[in-house]
Amino acid sequence: MKSDAMRQQLVHLGNGAHALATQILGSTDDAADAVHDSIATVLKRPEAFDPSKGSLKSWFLRVVHNRCVDQLRQRRQISSEVDELIEPGMGPEQSLEMAQRDQSLRLALGQLRNEQRQIIVLRDYMNLSYAEIANVLDVAQGTVMSRLHRSRLALKEELTRHEK
Repeated sequence: MKSDAMRQQLVHLGNGAHALATQILGSTDDAADAVHDSIATVLKRPEAFDPSKGSLKSWFLRVVHNRCVDQLRQRRQISSEVDELIEPGMGPEQSLEMAQRDQSLRLALGQLRNEQRQIIVLRDYMNLSYAEIANVLDVAQGTVMSRLHRSRLALKEELTRHEK
């Protein structure tokens, strides 16, 4: 893949990578640094990407994931925050309802273990396939399915607890 084409695709993937990094690191500033470092690393060695092993998207997200894990190891501090996902063009009542739902979801996600949050974000927010998630997290596809199932059950339990 030519460097210019790769650069354009990486720019396109930047927002999704930033969302993933924010979920892992809990800070938008740290996430921006991780994504920037990942892009720089990939562009220094574009030949490291092997299309026969998967898509550029899943490979790049794995690079971002690994960079975030490195940052967590360095600072030994785990926190998380879900970006606001309010759709434009809603009325005030719908916006309030959406904001309350998002707040409940953020609180519930915040109670999950980091690996549970990551897999939910990769699947449900970034719409990655099981194979792509397996590639990002470096686990078997069956492991992705079982972890995602357990993570969703844990999220449901947290949401139910917050409703009471």
